[in-house]
Amino acid sequence: MPYKIRKRKCKQSTGKSGSYVLSYVDKKGKKHSNCHTSRKKAHGQIAAIEAEGTTFDDIKLNESNDLSKLREIIREFILEKIAALNINNM
Repeated sequence: MPYKIRKRKCKQSTGKSGSYVLSYVDKKGKKHSNCHTSRKKAHGQIAAIEAEGTTFDDIKLNESNDLSKLREIIREFILEKIAALNINNM
């Protein structure tokens, strides 16, 4: 989607003044204009819009390997805490 950020005075729905307007047309053809207090926040909205379609299926992970590493870290943590408790109880 093409996005346009223009420096223009605007009002947010909360009543707060803004200086940047983000304009775009969504995939369904609906026009949107959003007021932001900074250019950075307008870019943040663009990132959020683009991320909306992302699902866990899109993220390629080797789940079995990641889970094994996570289990190993948790085991080590638990063993360290048990060892610390045993030392303190002696």
